[in-house]
Amino acid sequence: MPAARLGIHYYPGGIVRFVSRLGPAAAKRLFLTADRIGAEEMLRIGYLTEIVPEGRLDARVAELAAILAANAPTALRGMKRSIDEVARGAFDRNAASRRHRDSQRGPEIEEGLRAFAEKRKPDFPD
Repeated sequence: MPAARLGIHYYPGGIVRFVSRLGPAAAKRLFLTADRIGAEEMLRIGYLTEIVPEGRLDARVAELAAILAANAPTALRGMKRSIDEVARGAFDRNAASRRHRDSQRGPEIEEGLRAFAEKRKPDFPD
């Protein structure tokens, strides 16, 4: 983050996002020192989730997209929302509980359980 070197206070939402994702120690290091860090260090501190070899990015993105697309869309959206709420420090436990309860009935769980019993991949409705 070159903000301090440029004389700029980084925008508040960005600071909140970095602190919630990396923790205060790593965020301070990045913001206050304006150090440049490499991919391995970014992976170590949690800024990246993986490093993809050169020339494999498109294939890896396609792999991840296929994995996500194969899962239950409503359940994915609900869990992503809950995770994002936790990361922002705004976790709505009641809403998360409601999403959990809702996931226990309906077409997604029916298809998921049926596919599991039949030892096949589920075909979730959109």
